[in-house]
Amino acid sequence: MNADLKRRRQPAVVRAALLDAVVQEAIAGGLAGVTVLGVAARAGVSKGALFHHFPTRQALLEAAYAECLLHFDRDLDACVARDDVEAGRFTRAYVTATFNSMKADERQWAKFSLTALVEPAFAHLWRTWLAQRLQQVPSERDDPRLRAARLAADGFWLQMLTDPEAQRAPQQTDALLACILGLTAA
Repeated sequence: MNADLKRRRQPAVVRAALLDAVVQEAIAGGLAGVTVLGVAARAGVSKGALFHHFPTRQALLEAAYAECLLHFDRDLDACVARDDVEAGRFTRAYVTATFNSMKADERQWAKFSLTALVEPAFAHLWRTWLAQRLQQVPSERDDPRLRAARLAADGFWLQMLTDPEAQRAPQQTDALLACILGLTAA
């Protein structure tokens, strides 16, 4: 059986390859540099196959950003599930998931999320996602100490994506994580 026929029978594999290709293209040249032809070539599929899964370039970009949020959301939920202390649980999970996103296997998605946030539509998706998550924990939404912890995690995320030197200091990263998590203690 040839590779094309095998891939056609696995639409989830093709879709995942396309979304990964969007991330790689955006990291290489920003969102403006993401082209349908470039994504299709990087994913190893035809332009027609790409349009079979995503009717427009915008739909492709939005699906990639939704996948980015899904990655983060899953890690956040796993962190929440491991935390036995209710007070500050969501914020501790948010901070931990943010730090986890800097691990090598997740860093590409984190880099894409930064690239995407310069696009107003994606920034809106992020704000909406965060607002919905915070609605589930009203006691944490308006607590200035917990908000400071979330903002500190966001600052860490930004620094790690824009400063190669910061990525070379894992012991400092662990100390910073502990310090930020300290803000969430009741």
